[in-house]
Amino acid sequence: MQSKKKHIIIYSHGFGVRKDDNGLLSDIADAFPEIESVLFDYNDVDEINGTLTVYPFSTQVKRLQEVLAETRSKNPEAVIDLIGHSQGTLIAALARLKGIRKIIFLAPPFKMDIERSLERYRTRPGNVIDLEGTSRLPGTGGFIRIVPKEYWTERIAVKPFEEYNKLAEHNEIIAITAKQDNRLLPVDLKNLNPKIKIISVDGDHDFSGDAREFLIKEIRKIIN
Repeated sequence: MQSKKKHIIIYSHGFGVRKDDNGLLSDIADAFPEIESVLFDYNDVDEINGTLTVYPFSTQVKRLQEVLAETRSKNPEAVIDLIGHSQGTLIAALARLKGIRKIIFLAPPFKMDIERSLERYRTRPGNVIDLEGTSRLPGTGGFIRIVPKEYWTERIAVKPFEEYNKLAEHNEIIAITAKQDNRLLPVDLKNLNPKIKIISVDGDHDFSGDAREFLIKEIRKIIN
């Protein structure tokens, strides 16, 4: 009797947070103890000074590629899935991932609306917004996010529809959108590759509260 292959899920977190994505990705990982979870940081976290330095898209893409290569090298026969949240879905698309069985995108951004993103920080004390220099944005857990201009430059240049559509040509993608998303505005998806399956569920951008349990049930259906 052939033994069951090892199952691994790699997680790709969103903008300016740690690898657990404020608890979203770690909650999902904890819900699947039978599956090996690979969570990692795209950003440089300085615990002593309470800062989190956000790297440009290109650096994050390289990091994801390295994590996937290392995971595959250690587990050549394993089944590997990927779950990305918010900006983490764009990093996954830009990484041109190969050898992934299923890719699940949670609240993927279809439009790079930087002004809307920055609006959340403008009224918070201690913020410094400088798209041509270094921005300092208040974050969760008491961390200050340090954001270099290279990040904004690369972010502006990304075309989400184009990247998602390219990825879908060689990968199975299931995108779970949040009906009450409090960060992303509704977008017409007519130009999205029809190979991408869209599931719309109740919840905010982080699938908080009761929505998280329902989200995990949907993910279980997909990966099983």
